[in-house]
Amino acid sequence: MGLPAFFSFSDPHAGLSAEERKFAADYMRATRDALLKDVNGLSEAQLNFKAEPAKWSVAQCMEHIGVAEAALFAYVQKGLKEPADPSKRSEVKATDTTVLRVVTDRSRKSTAPEFLEPEGKFSSPQEALKSFIENRSKLIEYVMSTNDDLRNHYSNHAVMGRIDDYQALLLIAAHSRRHTLQIEEVMANPNFPKQ
Repeated sequence: MGLPAFFSFSDPHAGLSAEERKFAADYMRATRDALLKDVNGLSEAQLNFKAEPAKWSVAQCMEHIGVAEAALFAYVQKGLKEPADPSKRSEVKATDTTVLRVVTDRSRKSTAPEFLEPEGKFSSPQEALKSFIENRSKLIEYVMSTNDDLRNHYSNHAVMGRIDDYQALLLIAAHSRRHTLQIEEVMANPNFPKQ
């Protein structure tokens, strides 16, 4: 899944444009569908296979995605309770496309915060996937209907610095894509169980 072509929008002080809504929702659906396709029908042995003891299994990636989807969206919603601040707009240096590229870049390794580490937060990988699907549906519904001023609310990212909250929503979808790519790496291991 390559990055889609993107373009800039003229008025950062207006609500989301139809194009921004469509772009985000389409990307959210595409990243959701890619994950579902990859994990569909995997056996217990496949879900729990680890290429190395310190690396995550497919099941652990699924748990991480399931936990992060809700946590990241809650973080964005919490920030929206503060007043919009157009004066900080110039501090946003990353483009929307940059956010997608940086987050999905698997050559740059990072460590998950402790609260997002996979440690059995769901009863099964299927429960993690169910949580992800439910939260992704809420995210898509939100981006298609919100009147929140996402371009003038902000989050801070360790690599990109200040990003706006529309970009933070794109980051949530890109995060699931990043770990879907990780799942594909696990599945490409020559020792990955055939069944």
